[in-house]
Amino acid sequence: MKKIYIIVFAVFLFAINAQAQSFRFEVSAVSLSVKQGGNWSAFTPFKEAKIVATFNPEKNTIGVYSEIPQYFKIKKYYDRKSENGKDIDGFDCMDNNGEFCFIEIHSHQKENMHQLYITYSDRIMVYNMKYKK
Repeated sequence: MKKIYIIVFAVFLFAINAQAQSFRFEVSAVSLSVKQGGNWSAFTPFKEAKIVATFNPEKNTIGVYSEIPQYFKIKKYYDRKSENGKDIDGFDCMDNNGEFCFIEIHSHQKENMHQLYITYSDRIMVYNMKYKK
């Protein structure tokens, strides 16, 4: 009987850990596009960056820990899309300044590379990143 309690307890702890998973990414580069006269500019060349980004579905948050940290509260989750060999997860968000934005995480499975797109009404930032455990 004692073994059954131990097994049930272990399964319970595993379930809590599995549910509380947060994803951590190492950002290597960032690029920017701005809207000018109703048109989007070409993206700037990628600039090297050594920062961390996180995605915590349990807390409904995304964080980008740059020189000026950016925090996003997820307001709505969209269904995952798959196109051109990548999976795309989309979110309606509000940043720490109260501004709404749309965020996408593009997962390129074959290259183990991800891109974080943060789209505001007047600018788009894209971060190249790799998943870290």
